[in-house]
Amino acid sequence: MAAINKKEAIVLAIDVGKSSLQHDSDGKTYFEKSKFCVSMILKRKIFAESKDYLALILFGSSHTNNHLSLKGCYDNIEIVTSLGIVTWDLVKHINSLSSADITPSNWLNTLVLAADILKKETEEKIFKELQIVMFSNLEADVSFDKLNIIASCLKTQNINLTIVGKDCEVLSLNPKLETFIIETEATAVNFDSVLPKLSHYKQKEVTPRAWNIPLSFGNVFNIRVCGYKKIDESAKSLKWLLCKNYDTEDSITAMKKHTTYFYIENSEQIQVDREDIIDGFRFGDTIIPVSNLDTDAYSYKSGPRCLQVLGFTKAKNIQRSFLMDGGSYIFKPHKEDVVAFKAVFNAMVEREELMIVRKVYLNNCLPTICVMFPQREDTENYFICVNLPFAEDEHLFKLPSLKSFKPNYEENNAVRNLIDAMDLDKDGNELFMPENTHDPELQYVYDCIAQKAINPNKLLTKAIPEPIQSLLNPPKRIMEKSKQTINEIIKIFSLQQEKYEKCLVEDNNILQFDCDEETDFSKQCVITAFSPIEDFNKLLKNGFNSVIVCENMKHITLDLIESSTSMEDLEKPALNLKVLREFYINNNDIKSYNNLMYLVKDSVLISGKEGMWSQFVDSGIGLITNQEIEISDISQELSEQFMKHEVLQDVAAEFIIDDDDPVPLSAYNEVLERAVIAESKVESSNAFKWFVTARSAIEEFEDTHLRKIRIEVPKDNINDIFEKRRLRRQIKWQQILEKCEEYDVQKLLQRLENNKMLKDDFCLRISVAYGMLSKIIHNAMLTPGSGQISFSFLTSDEDVNKAIQIFMQGFEIKDQIIETIK
Repeated sequence: MAAINKKEAIVLAIDVGKSSLQHDSDGKTYFEKSKFCVSMILKRKIFAESKDYLALILFGSSHTNNHLSLKGCYDNIEIVTSLGIVTWDLVKHINSLSSADITPSNWLNTLVLAADILKKETEEKIFKELQIVMFSNLEADVSFDKLNIIASCLKTQNINLTIVGKDCEVLSLNPKLETFIIETEATAVNFDSVLPKLSHYKQKEVTPRAWNIPLSFGNVFNIRVCGYKKIDESAKSLKWLLCKNYDTEDSITAMKKHTTYFYIENSEQIQVDREDIIDGFRFGDTIIPVSNLDTDAYSYKSGPRCLQVLGFTKAKNIQRSFLMDGGSYIFKPHKEDVVAFKAVFNAMVEREELMIVRKVYLNNCLPTICVMFPQREDTENYFICVNLPFAEDEHLFKLPSLKSFKPNYEENNAVRNLIDAMDLDKDGNELFMPENTHDPELQYVYDCIAQKAINPNKLLTKAIPEPIQSLLNPPKRIMEKSKQTINEIIKIFSLQQEKYEKCLVEDNNILQFDCDEETDFSKQCVITAFSPIEDFNKLLKNGFNSVIVCENMKHITLDLIESSTSMEDLEKPALNLKVLREFYINNNDIKSYNNLMYLVKDSVLISGKEGMWSQFVDSGIGLITNQEIEISDISQELSEQFMKHEVLQDVAAEFIIDDDDPVPLSAYNEVLERAVIAESKVESSNAFKWFVTARSAIEEFEDTHLRKIRIEVPKDNINDIFEKRRLRRQIKWQQILEKCEEYDVQKLLQRLENNKMLKDDFCLRISVAYGMLSKIIHNAMLTPGSGQISFSFLTSDEDVNKAIQIFMQGFEIKDQIIETIK
């Protein structure tokens, strides 16, 4: 079967005469708009690698150059180029055009000349379509005596005529022009309709190929379907040869690549042949070599290509977040299997179910699990196929609840008005639909290529062209319409900056900074994610306050941990922590580093990287123990427990199995520590020391003994989850106190009594901290590591108070211990 010829022959005719200098409604001349349109048409043809033939005619020109000029009626008409492939030289010529202020242009004679060019230069050639595109406002007076002959000629040659300048509605005001449009069956459009369509570049069109594959239902039956790639990410690797000037064969010299391989031995580079190099994987400190034979052995063999049905599921089970990248397919039935396809389709629609399939595109390619959505368009039924994630592709995040915030009527109404004002649906035509929204990155690259092709010796302009800029900003009509509602939103949800004094501790000396001064410091004290260690050392060397520098280093490290997806990504934050560890040891600030590591551990675990924790913490960033530095209050045993993840896993398991213990005590510790610091402003206060030491001792004891004691709490009589936990804990402690010697309670008491506890002082301060704790929870101001996930269920002040009572029960237990032993 012969291939279908898709080439077109197009003649572009531009009015450059006196009438083209008239101004359009937007203040620009018809000549300026015509010049831009023709230039974009030519560049679009080049980027699309079009095989269309184009010719260019200028009428109203100061030159006469055409084969019909000898007849005396075709003056001031210039044929710039005959039919041929578009070149960059032609684009340059268009950009250098200037209008000629001479007699009016004879656009009708130009039409005759263009039709004659198409007739003579397309003989013995096959074209899909013949077109004449004329850019003119048709203001010049012409003779319509031979209109019937011209119209007959265009119809005989099957030439389509398009006039760009004024639309049919405007031209119909002139009876002669109206007759001309009707007789020639021409299409007339104004520049407002054409410019938006020509303002973007066009990629090369690729004819979709069908993927013919049976949709198999096990060994029962098959339905033959044809798959087409519906959505696919466009390739960003552009062909720079498109800038080539086709008129000069030697305009581009091919670049040859040469790769050499080296290894370093004794600070010298030694060259190695490519044949002597094999691949390898790094796991820990060991590099595991892998040969080509090994690669063939461990490569997964998926078998022959297939589209196998695994089963069906309710549509509600497939969440939007499950839809993966990689594009989408549409599957249509083979003409002989339409009945079976329709039966499956109708059953899925009626039952509101989706089809889960295993797709292998080519033999032994990696398989993908996909979901099939039934879709009906007009009278045609087809399936839309989208990839689904595997377990390794999913990242789990525990997000805080928004139940604590209840907007009032005014706030709800303001947001509804904003949504209505920014509604993109205009007269039924939705803005930013994929088929009408172009990739600004791709468009900008095309524009840069065009600039270098036309002016190779000039630097690229930094300004983004207006058509591309419009893709990055909201539509003007939307912004004008929503201006009032945006101001209303700003007024209702206003945020005011508060001035406060922030206390920072360095070597037990309190440094006070005003908020404005600290802002000035922070603008200069910047640590980037690209080179955090270099920035950290440079800032300290330049004399910046070490506390601010360390805080910035902590923030960037935690951000890197939360954004990481692999162990390789965690290498940079691990190096950051090593630098911080060394800095804190040199400055005898052991506590700050150890507190940071608890936040680091929470950040790793909360962001779903439990499997990476052991390997991450083994890289020399563990807690600083009293064996390493005497002033540290962390024992080797506690450090080893910290490096493990079993304790948190036990807590998680207990949380899932038994709702009597919903919150790990460490979460309260972290939040309350922050609340106490915020209230006291002095981290070294006796009350705070008592709090940390006593609470840690009690919690360590509970982790060791209470978890082993299993009791039954009557659930029918007690519905309050907080009360269940309090009662459960109280009963366990009663059992422990009854057998003090067996559980070595005396040792715990000694730990508590060895630290003189100023309980009254602490309780006075903690009563103020309660309010801050409540405020922190309700305003969702908690950072990762401070218990934000565990407190997601605290939705009222009453819940917060109950939670704090459970926490404070630990101190009541301490009093019970003392009384029992006495």
